[in-house]
Amino acid sequence: MTQDKDLKKNRLTLLLLLAVFLVPALGSWLLYALRDHVHLGTTNKGEFVQPPQRLDPVGLGLPAGYFAHHQTLIYMGDSDCSKACQDALRVMQATQQALGEKSALVQRLYLSQGAPRRDIMAEDPGLTARGPVANDTLRPFALNYIYLADPNGYVVMRYSLSQDPKFILIDLRHLLGASEG
Repeated sequence: MTQDKDLKKNRLTLLLLLAVFLVPALGSWLLYALRDHVHLGTTNKGEFVQPPQRLDPVGLGLPAGYFAHHQTLIYMGDSDCSKACQDALRVMQATQQALGEKSALVQRLYLSQGAPRRDIMAEDPGLTARGPVANDTLRPFALNYIYLADPNGYVVMRYSLSQDPKFILIDLRHLLGASEG
């Protein structure tokens, strides 16, 4: 009788030990196998640009290392810089200022389909404006979006002008905090 109890106890211990190691492995395999069907959500507020598009700074008339060490907010607009364009540039400026001491890690770029208006650049000396920009450079950009480029020059996220501007700030704070490590 004692031997049967010991045998059952040993089997139970063996099964529990197997479960401790196999259940996490099986769970992770299932998540990987069903990754296209299981949406666990993300913490970012913007929309990922798929696939990320690399911008050539030299092709835009910028220094070769323009994107290095900075997150870059980008807006692509017409040469007139309509009200939506001006609102987007103000959102970008306010977002950068709201970062406080980390604002130096963010830069702003306005890409114009024509020559950018001089008064826009004069009002905001921290804004870099380039135009006219070649059509193939502008291909990944849609109107009415603010884009975010990483320090390697890849455009990775976009934010609709109809979204709450705080979403850009939330994502930038997250990115800048993660890049400190």
